[in-house]
Amino acid sequence: MKATRTLRGLVAGAVVFGAVASVQPAMSRADTGTVLRFPASDSNIGVSTLELVDHDRDDPWTPGRARSIPVTVTYPAGFAAGGTRSLPVVLFSPGFYVPRTLYTVAAEDLASRGYVVISMDHTGEALATVFPDGRVVTAQITDPYSADTQKKALDTRVEDARFVIDTVESLSRGDDPDGIGRLLPDGLPGAVDPDRIGMFGHSIGGATTTQVLLDDPRVDAGVNVDGALLYANTASPIVSQDPGTPLLSVLNSRHAASPEGRERFWGQYFATPRSWSKVYALLDTGHFSFTDAEHYVPQAIPDPPGMDVPAGFSLGTAPRQEVVDTTNDLVAGMFDRFLKGDPAPELDDAASRYPLVFEVR
Repeated sequence: MKATRTLRGLVAGAVVFGAVASVQPAMSRADTGTVLRFPASDSNIGVSTLELVDHDRDDPWTPGRARSIPVTVTYPAGFAAGGTRSLPVVLFSPGFYVPRTLYTVAAEDLASRGYVVISMDHTGEALATVFPDGRVVTAQITDPYSADTQKKALDTRVEDARFVIDTVESLSRGDDPDGIGRLLPDGLPGAVDPDRIGMFGHSIGGATTTQVLLDDPRVDAGVNVDGALLYANTASPIVSQDPGTPLLSVLNSRHAASPEGRERFWGQYFATPRSWSKVYALLDTGHFSFTDAEHYVPQAIPDPPGMDVPAGFSLGTAPRQEVVDTTNDLVAGMFDRFLKGDPAPELDDAASRYPLVFEVR
């Protein structure tokens, strides 16, 4: 019960911010006036929110309606327009029940490093989904942790991600039947490079990322942030298959040390030959260390009782800003190497560069 209240409290805060931010015009990060911190670099960023409607797909949670998802597009405000194709695109998928707004720090940091970040909400699954016009859609599921629901959620998320990629490609070609391009800054659709696409996600969003890597060759690199490699209640296909696409996993320390996780999926994952894969973990962290809570909850506030489990709502005891900075560096390094062609040497031996990091094998 306390764990549920904790999650609802965090989500409520994220929804309140999302409802306010979603109705604001796109602007540079320096002018937003929000309580969120500035990104890691000196670059300003811009933010736009869109509603994307997949007219060819029914909403699995609300039959009879076209699938509709809100996304937040975070981008470098000083991008070069004029069809330069200078900006790689990175999709983000949040945790189960959790809205995209609880990962704003990560999206803004990555955008400040020269990426267009498209953060998705998966309507009907999150406790609350905020659309650009301010309306809120609550969760439409009643048995959230059943195998059928988990499978349906992951399948829906994969299709959401693939639809977003379709939309990116359409906008980059100048195709815009729903008129969403007018809600983006002039020149942004022509500045994105649809041939350089990455994806990352937290928890089931991480599992979603691994499945997208298997299903969609348009994604060039992925980061699984503390996601169990599960498809419903069985091991994910990625456990025994190599997508041929680079995959980085960043885990909390309890997840990395879990005998159950090793037995159910990580053991087979490590035994399967892979083209490029790294699995790192951060000392003294928890599952919620990879959300905005890690940035905003004071270090002195302890975890709720009973949360010292791999998928609990724990923040752990590691220095919180160091966790945020380390995670952001690893995620950015992955995309720097495989989308921009930069060396990103931190990927090869992160344990020697970051005090909190150890490799999992």
